[in-house]
Amino acid sequence: MAMNSISLQIETLRQKLLETVDSYRGDFLHPNVLRISQELDMLIVEVQSGERKQRQPSVGIGRESGHADM
Repeated sequence: MAMNSISLQIETLRQKLLETVDSYRGDFLHPNVLRISQELDMLIVEVQSGERKQRQPSVGIGRESGHADM
């Protein structure tokens, strides 16, 4: 899934979450609010996992030998 598509889904769900919380008068524990919040969490984790994989250096680069400089 493309990053722009996920970003759009996150923004859409975020807005839906705000509207749903408002419709239930701020009840963050209402089942509908929790369901949307969990969906949003899953998308955010998906994006963060992808970003983490992109930032990891290749094996053998950096200080991965286990020796500390003193």
